[in-house]
Amino acid sequence: MDPTREPRSTAAEPTAARDILPDDAVVAYLRTRAPGLPAARFDARAITSRARGALRRRRRNSVLAAAGAATVCLALMLAGPLSVPGLGTVSVPGGEAIRALGDLVPGRAPGFDQRHADVDRLETEVLPAVEELEVSYYLLEPGPCRILEYPRGNYRDGAPECQDLVPFDAEARADFGEVTDAVERSGVAVERIFREAGGIYVQIEEHSWRYNWEYVYLPDVGSPPATTGPGEEWTHIRDDWWFHRAQDD
Repeated sequence: MDPTREPRSTAAEPTAARDILPDDAVVAYLRTRAPGLPAARFDARAITSRARGALRRRRRNSVLAAAGAATVCLALMLAGPLSVPGLGTVSVPGGEAIRALGDLVPGRAPGFDQRHADVDRLETEVLPAVEELEVSYYLLEPGPCRILEYPRGNYRDGAPECQDLVPFDAEARADFGEVTDAVERSGVAVERIFREAGGIYVQIEEHSWRYNWEYVYLPDVGSPPATTGPGEEWTHIRDDWWFHRAQDD
């Protein structure tokens, strides 16, 4: 002990066992032992602003997560039943109703269920007439001309600019009507029918600026022709029927 200094009384120390000091007294004591320590200042506005910002970020992240999940679910609904290894064909509940609603939106290809239904009707109504008459090209619409090309000849009917081929005679008109009646009975929105490389292509009405859509009957063919353009795609429906998406020229 330094004899030149006056002994400190332990009675003034807040650590004495008999003393139970309030928080303010402890803080005051510590400040007397640490002169120059800056006083802490609390900015209530800054604290409130940071808390609100954190709450907004949590809400935004929650909304983004929910939107992402909803987008994935809607995509699965629109895609239709999917083949999952080990699980078979899986479909999202409510997908059929969503796809039916989507059929009303221009620019969208027929859904999974509609393709099967269309093929059933085409096979029952349209294909027999096309094969019986050996139609190589049939055009109902669009445009001012109606066209029928088959072994009897190539015929056109309609506006004056359609007369570059032989005008319809009575038999050609009756044969064209037979194919048209079959198309109308099928209920499929057919625009044209043509043959190519042994296949029968049934092009359907579409409102897409980008693609043409066709049901294609490829008898005794294990795989479709190779794609030749961007965006072209072949999808097997059943048996000898395929769905063809081609770039719109």
